[in-house]
Amino acid sequence: MMQRTAIKRQPWTKDAAARRQATLAQQRQARRDLTAHARQLAQQQEPPSPHGASDVDSQPMDDVTSSTSASKRRTREERVKRRREHFSKQLMTPEWLIDVPKDLNGSGSALGEGWYVLPRPEGKRCLVVANGGNTIARIPSGGILRKFPSALPCGSHKTNKSNDGYCILDCIFQEQDETFYVLDVMCWKGYLLYNCTTEFRLYWMRDKLSEGATATVTPANPLRFVPIPCYESDPAGILAAYSTTYPFLKDGLLFYMKAGHYEMGLSPLALVWKDANTSRFFVYSAKPSIVLRLEGSSEFATLEGIVLLTADQDCIQQYELSEGDLASFSFEQHEVDENQTPHLTGLEFVKRCSPQRALPDSWTKILFQYNARSGGVPIEKILEDAQAPATEVEMEE
Repeated sequence: MMQRTAIKRQPWTKDAAARRQATLAQQRQARRDLTAHARQLAQQQEPPSPHGASDVDSQPMDDVTSSTSASKRRTREERVKRRREHFSKQLMTPEWLIDVPKDLNGSGSALGEGWYVLPRPEGKRCLVVANGGNTIARIPSGGILRKFPSALPCGSHKTNKSNDGYCILDCIFQEQDETFYVLDVMCWKGYLLYNCTTEFRLYWMRDKLSEGATATVTPANPLRFVPIPCYESDPAGILAAYSTTYPFLKDGLLFYMKAGHYEMGLSPLALVWKDANTSRFFVYSAKPSIVLRLEGSSEFATLEGIVLLTADQDCIQQYELSEGDLASFSFEQHEVDENQTPHLTGLEFVKRCSPQRALPDSWTKILFQYNARSGGVPIEKILEDAQAPATEVEMEE
């Protein structure tokens, strides 16, 4: 049996503006030392097995033989799950735009106010690491998407000129044109950029990519690396990102706060938005659905940790679920009570997700998908709120 848990009991009750301010304050107070973390990531090290077993995982799960198949399958899934837990936390996951930030427009500011807007390519999000003469792209679950030489520093034998140099990029790969569209850069030739502002990271990324031959297909660089166009989040920039036809298929828009650092995991300093004109997947299921993660032995939670369901052990065993598994649910509707506290009604179990699925849904994604069925946040609202520069908004407040 599964029971809904009231969201109002959860600590995650701040609105989006408060979350952004809290994250910015935390970034200013504590600069992270990620040198060892980046080096480990560059060396492609995976999380160790608690039982000392190898995590080498090139054989598809369907190849497990029938003898002791259940036990072997579960062991294999646990390895995939550990790898997923590790690599899914390496990329910044944007919240979904539920309300428009009042400080979108930073035009004319010399202090880094405002946001950037980028067209979001349709494709596979991936972590790209160039080190030791090889380049490896992994999907968020940790599986290897491509392994190849590249013109990135240290990405091939031709460009591998430093023992300490390595690159770590956040990309979207489009198979149609065999191109990695570069969203962000976390490390370049060993120089860490996690603690740098978005404004600096995106400038650095464009400058460094323009210096090499990463955008040209050659035997030493069979796949292109191209920076995604970036605009000021004023009405002209937003309209350009929204209306321009690009070489890639669009899947909505991304908004990045200029002053934000690169946050591994869910971040309110990056937002994703889409409508029917910018994405084929504006509403991607006939009935509202969500993916939750089993926390502990009985609680199903969102990416933020908001517990929406509590299940008894009979139900857990019936669906062969264990801690860390992801499960899909459908729901009937989203309600808001007199205290403006949101609830989901009619939650029903659909299926256990593949271990290759990287993350549960965030609460903002759940709300965005639900609201999308009645139109969501229209582009006209975003353009209207972006009229006033951030400095003027601050003076009015």
